[in-house]
Amino acid sequence: MKENRYSRQTLLPEIGPGGQKKLEKSRAVVIGCGALGTNALSFLVRAGVGQVLVADRDIVDLSNLQRQTLFSERDIGRPKAKVAQEILQEINSDVEVDGQVVDISHANVEKLVKGATVVLDATDNMDTRFLVNDACVKHAIPWVYAGAVGVTGMVMPVFPKGPCLRCVFPALPQPGQLPTCDTVGIVNTLPAAVASLEVTEAFKIMQGKEPMMGLMVLDIWLGEFQKINVKKNPACQTCAKRDFKYLEARERKFAASLCGRNAVQIVPARELRGGLSDLRKQLAKLGDAKVVDGVLRFKSKEADLTVFADGRTIIAGTTNIAKAKTVFSKYIGD
Repeated sequence: MKENRYSRQTLLPEIGPGGQKKLEKSRAVVIGCGALGTNALSFLVRAGVGQVLVADRDIVDLSNLQRQTLFSERDIGRPKAKVAQEILQEINSDVEVDGQVVDISHANVEKLVKGATVVLDATDNMDTRFLVNDACVKHAIPWVYAGAVGVTGMVMPVFPKGPCLRCVFPALPQPGQLPTCDTVGIVNTLPAAVASLEVTEAFKIMQGKEPMMGLMVLDIWLGEFQKINVKKNPACQTCAKRDFKYLEARERKFAASLCGRNAVQIVPARELRGGLSDLRKQLAKLGDAKVVDGVLRFKSKEADLTVFADGRTIIAGTTNIAKAKTVFSKYIGD
């Protein structure tokens, strides 16, 4: 039965029966469960990759449904990673899928990528990519950088002895320097195309084959592909000098607007006192409060909050960080 499932894949000389066995013994970690992540996860699970972990901090929003393939209207308000786990497990019960509802930080990224055959980037920000780059370079774990915004996508495999992300981008860009899906939008055909390229490179890595060398740039509107040669920078702070400053940082951003969402995420300095159950009782006096899938949802005339077990909170209805902090202080506390 299993042989029939992957028969079209094993016919390929690039994979074959031997390559399929390697995929089934591999562990892929996907960082992010948005437009890129949902497409990449579907490809990985349908291909029979043995273990797949997906880590994402967000909940499903109506605006996601334009391009994020695993979700439907009934999933709105639920954690993306958990919804993805349920759906992917139904697609292929032979694959072990683990959905982690977490905000990627220096405190957990090494644990998340531990034991991975390959890590796939499906994030929406460079801060997280620099963290992943640090962790993977430090532990010699191959990973694939990918980005998609507007009509342009990029893919670059990062592997030991090759150039890392900081060989291409030596420092984090200034806020507002790079376009985002909030500022320029995104055509919904782009993420699937970029994820296809990304997962293909991951397949090569899982089979022990050499991935593409360089940075692939795609303009899906013009139908143009460009491959840019990238060389290892002998002065690179990460892969040459082994300075993992992003991984070793001791501070996190307290607040940040979420790409593609009219929302702000607040990360408190301390965890919740009393947990979600106690907080729900308090907020129930002020509006509709309920705990579903380990996440507290609260709505009132003034606020729309999603609170996670560690206290991380998404304030919907604004991208103004100052306003979001005020709402957080009023309903959650300092």
